[in-house]
Amino acid sequence: MGAVVDLLNVLLEPTAVFERVRERPRFLAPFLALAAITVVILALQLPYTRAALAAQFAQTPNMTPEQAQAGMKFAPIGIVIAPILYALFLLFDAFILWVGVSVLGGEARYKTLLSVTTYAAITYALLQVVGLIVLMLRGPGSVASMVDLQPALGLDLLVSDAQGFTLALLRGLNPFTLYGLFLTAVGVAVTHKISKGTAYAVATVQFVIAWLIGAVLSKG
Repeated sequence: MGAVVDLLNVLLEPTAVFERVRERPRFLAPFLALAAITVVILALQLPYTRAALAAQFAQTPNMTPEQAQAGMKFAPIGIVIAPILYALFLLFDAFILWVGVSVLGGEARYKTLLSVTTYAAITYALLQVVGLIVLMLRGPGSVASMVDLQPALGLDLLVSDAQGFTLALLRGLNPFTLYGLFLTAVGVAVTHKISKGTAYAVATVQFVIAWLIGAVLSKG
């Protein structure tokens, strides 16, 4: 239970949490908690996902009502595969950190870095929660495309006409992702006892790579 509670503690006491991670890396318990949060959020978001799909199908040439109805049946699949994709994303993030620490900071411990990136991912869960709250306040009628499933919470607030890859990039820079970068840097510095400068360099490289990949995958 302590490993799960530390998902909240890391937001306010990152150094103390990562000191515990250095002594005993933990992945499964915090990951399962994050996966459960994601599943619940996606389940609550399902009406909005269906609204986005309906709007998208309505704009698709030559799509019959029967085809659109069949497509709607695939909406819940995202709830099932989300934890798998989440795990793969964390494994990839940890690998980038491992490479960075190995090159810049000496001996890197993959299991420890996997634990670091898992705890830092709590900021992504908070972003999902806030996004869902905004959607619920606006209602399904506000969703006109898949892009609308992620309300503007980052630099996209400043560029209202951004689209595609540019929009995805701007959305990727928000208070939640930047705090995740901070937590990652603290985690790397504490668990591997390297300088803050080196830790921030490693965390920033990982952040930029994940940011660009995320923008490519989520562009509207």
